[in-house]
Amino acid sequence: MQKRLNIYFLVIVAALLAACGQGNRDRSKIPPSPFQVESVMNTAAVDALTDAIRSNPSVAENYFKRASVFLKIGNTERALEDINRADQLKQNTGKYLFVKALILRKMKRYNDAFSFAQSAEILNIDTPELYTLLGDLSQQKNDLASAEKYLAKSLQIAPYDGETYFYKGTLAARKGDTLTAIALMNQSIEMKPSFREGYTKLTEVLQNYRMYDSALVVNKSAMVQFPDNPDFMVERGLVFFKAGRLDSALANYEKVTVVDSKRTDVLLYSAAIYYRWKSYLKALENYEKVLDINEDTPKVNYLIGLTQEQLGNMEAAEEALKEAVEKNPNDEQAIIALNRVSGRVNAGMPNYTPTSVPVRKPAKPAPKPVVVEEPKKLLDTSRLRINIIKPKEKVNVKTDSSKRIRF
Repeated sequence: MQKRLNIYFLVIVAALLAACGQGNRDRSKIPPSPFQVESVMNTAAVDALTDAIRSNPSVAENYFKRASVFLKIGNTERALEDINRADQLKQNTGKYLFVKALILRKMKRYNDAFSFAQSAEILNIDTPELYTLLGDLSQQKNDLASAEKYLAKSLQIAPYDGETYFYKGTLAARKGDTLTAIALMNQSIEMKPSFREGYTKLTEVLQNYRMYDSALVVNKSAMVQFPDNPDFMVERGLVFFKAGRLDSALANYEKVTVVDSKRTDVLLYSAAIYYRWKSYLKALENYEKVLDINEDTPKVNYLIGLTQEQLGNMEAAEEALKEAVEKNPNDEQAIIALNRVSGRVNAGMPNYTPTSVPVRKPAKPAPKPVVVEEPKKLLDTSRLRINIIKPKEKVNVKTDSSKRIRF
């Protein structure tokens, strides 16, 4: 009996678990996006590698792997620390030097990156990724002949590498062949849709040539490929901004701030739109948010000073501009603005709104000139002798009666 009850109990538990599993499946019909999955996987990889390093800090490979993950998520400072540690533990390793070159390129230290990439080549790293990297770095050094040679070598190894076609496109752009550049960049993202930089650079090139509709098409493809990456929504807003479609640009920026309210670049773009619309209070609100998030943001104090000036708050404008000059004594724009505003404050001039002509009282019309008429001279008739003109006497003309006209 007891055995039978146990069997029944196990059957009920199994049924309940199955039901729960079915319920969970029903409630999770929308799977997580690839971007979210990748983010979770990267975090898990960093945690696992950190534990491994703590357990045995003398294994160079663990530092190398964690540096690669940090590079992937954009944490270049931590990536450089790890790859330097790996290189110390195991020197003259080609793949370590290659990753170090990638990190330094990301940090825009192109000369150092080129040096380590060449060292990796000497250590017999014969991969298309290395030659593509050398091709890009050669372009950064303006050595276009070497860049073409390295990219050709990469295509010999991997004829359908999308990234190589992308850098061939940037090379064509540097040579002034715009149509070829656009075609190659477009081909690169078709061959490798996961290459994020390709979408960004192609959008930028199309913007530079004012091909805004084409730039929006490329950006839309990027947003479909990376639906949870807000960077492409910011880029879309920038395309609208350059095209003069400020309403659409602001709508995109507001969507980004809903996801991440602390993106200073988006707040600055939004403030620029409000400033152009002469909505100075909204512009000031965004600039002050930027200052609260990062007080070292370049030019933000200068922009606050200009906005306060437009609002007529001269003392507040002067204070903000003084802070801008203190942070950057070589900022000529801030110095000129500070001198202008300080001059008005010191002169005790009232606040005004420089966006329009200062309101002045209408000038009084100039008085009409008074014409002094000379007095008319009157004649004294009592002292004059006036001769009266007499009519002429009647002259009697004789008539010849014989010459009368008969009727």
